Amino acid sequence: MKWQSIRFRGRWIRYRIEPQIIRVDNRGKYHLGAVLFPFPNRYSYQLAVLLKNKYQQRYKRSLFIQTSSIATEIWGHTHLDIYYRIMLCLPLPKLLRRRYRERLMSTGIIDIGVRAVDNNRIVWDIGNFLGGWLFYSITRRNHHKR
Repeated sequence: MKWQSIRFRGRWIRYRIEPQIIRVDNRGKYHLGAVLFPFPNRYSYQLAVLLKNKYQQRYKRSLFIQTSSIATEIWGHTHLDIYYRIMLCLPLPKLLRRRYRERLMSTGIIDIGVRAVDNNRIVWDIGNFLGGWLFYSITRRNHHKR
């Protein structure tokens, strides 16, 4: 399937839907940094819901990934991309500069797929679990302080 564009929060998002995988462009004018600012958790979750609905409309079945895990992957890729861009502006040794450039290339396209297709799905599922657990523990701790 070809790349498609959709407006989300006043900006264009470019994506491609394939069987068991959704690809989101995170380069150039389609970079997600401005789209997710100032509430990256909330907006990445809304984008994840939108992309899952697009997948379901296309294939008439659901993508078997938790919506929060998709949001974690979108959020994580975008923040890593911004981090690598900032680090490349600093004077770094050649080894680190080369490594950051390679990592920056890997954050250009966000591949959101099921475990059979996406080899790093487990990383985002664990990040989703740990992030949810951390958020729950912080809110519970603040709840007891009242």
